[in-house]
Amino acid sequence: MMRSMWSGVAGLKTHQLEMDVIGNNIANVNTTSFKSQAAGFSDIFYQTVKPVTASADNTATTGASQIGLGSRLSSINMNITKQGSAILTDNVFDLMITGDSFFCVSPNVSEGEVNYTRDGSFTIDAQGCLVTQNNGFYVMGQMGAGNITDGTRPQAPLRLVTEATKTLPGTATTAANFRGNIDTDDTELEEGRNITLEVYGSDGNPYSLNFKLTDGDDLEDNTFAMTLSSIKNTSGQNIAFTQATNLNLVYDKHNGKLSTINGATTETVNFSVTGAGSVVGPINIDFSNTSNFAGNAMTHASSITGYKGDKKGSNTGYAKGEMNGLSISDDGSAYARYTNGQTVKIAQIVVAEFNNAMGLEKVGDNLYASSANSGNPIYMDIAKDGGYISSGVLEGSNVDLAKEFTDMITTQRGFQANSKVITTSDEMLQILKSLKR
Repeated sequence: MMRSMWSGVAGLKTHQLEMDVIGNNIANVNTTSFKSQAAGFSDIFYQTVKPVTASADNTATTGASQIGLGSRLSSINMNITKQGSAILTDNVFDLMITGDSFFCVSPNVSEGEVNYTRDGSFTIDAQGCLVTQNNGFYVMGQMGAGNITDGTRPQAPLRLVTEATKTLPGTATTAANFRGNIDTDDTELEEGRNITLEVYGSDGNPYSLNFKLTDGDDLEDNTFAMTLSSIKNTSGQNIAFTQATNLNLVYDKHNGKLSTINGATTETVNFSVTGAGSVVGPINIDFSNTSNFAGNAMTHASSITGYKGDKKGSNTGYAKGEMNGLSISDDGSAYARYTNGQTVKIAQIVVAEFNNAMGLEKVGDNLYASSANSGNPIYMDIAKDGGYISSGVLEGSNVDLAKEFTDMITTQRGFQANSKVITTSDEMLQILKSLKR
C-alpha cells in the first residue's frame, strides 16, 4: 500500500519538473536564439516479490514478479539542432548563423575564458570592438585580411574601428592602357595631338599626365612618338620632372597592328619619371588596344584615350579614403567601406562547433559553456562545413507553442493521475485503519 503512495509522490515530482521545463520554454518563446528543452522520464527501481523459477519436470519457467517504485527525471534534453526562425532587423551587426556553429565570445580576453552563443545581436563599443549587446562580451575572431586557420583558438577580439582602419591611405596607379586608332592621315600629328592620362601618385593624390602624340618619322607614316609634356596636380599646378620614358610606336603597314615600342617587339612598356614628378610611376602602359589605320576621309582625326589600370581594370590606384561604413559577409568577414569607393577586409569572425552540441551547458544570458559531454570546441571558418552568416537578421527561439501547450495538457493530466494515486492509497489506508475499532 505504501509503495503506491510513494510511487504517486515520485510521479508528482517528475511531472512538476516537466512542468518547470515547459514553463521555461514558454517564457522564452521570444528570446533570441533560445533552444527549447524536453524532460525525459525513467522508472526508478523494482522490488522483486517473486523470483524467476527454473523449469522442472512438469513445471514451466516463470518470470520474476516485480513491483516498480515510481518514476524520476532522467534527462532534460536541449533541442539545439532545430534552427529558429529568422527575424529581420536591418541592423548590420545583427547576425544569424545558419548551420551548427556558435559565435565565440569572451568577457575577459586576457584570462582566456570563452563562451559560445547563437545570439548574434552585436554592437560596436567605445573602443571600436564588436561586442554582445546584452552583456558586452567580446566577439572573437581574427584581425586582418588573411584567412582563418582551422583549429586555432581565437586570441583576439574583433576591433573593427581603430585609427588604422578609420583611414585608408591612397595607392599609386601601377598600370595603364591606351585604346583607339592613330589616323595615318591626321594632320594634327605634325604639331602634336594632346592626350591626357589620369593617374594616382604614390602619395595617393590624383595627377594628370599630359602626353603629346606626334609623327615620329617624317619618312615613315606608321611611326609615332608620345612624349610627356606636363604633369599637373588637382589645382592645375605643374609638377616638375627632369626626364620621362619616351614612347616610340611603330605599327605594321599592312594590318595596322602595333609592331614595336622603343624598338622592342612588345605591346607594353614600363613608363617612369624622374625629378619631383617621380611621385607618379613607374606605370606599366599597355598599347595592345591601339591601331594605325586611315580614318574618316572627312575628318582624319586620331582617337586615342588613356585609362588608368590594366585591361581588366586592376592596379588603378585610388585616393585616400575615410571609413563610411562596415559590412559583414556570409563567411563572417568584416569589410570596411571608404569614401574613395574601396572595400577592404579588416577581420573575420571565428565560429566553433562541437561533436555533441546537446552536451553544452546553458549558463544564462543566451550563453553556453563547453563540457565533458559536449567535447572540446572545434574552431573554424564557418564556410568550411557549408554554414553561413546572415547580416541584418537574428535567429528567433525554436520553441513550438503548439507542442508546449499539448505537453502542458498531458503533464497536467499526469500530475492529476498521480495525485489520485496518493488520495486513493490514503483512502485504502483509512479503510484498513477502520477495521479495528
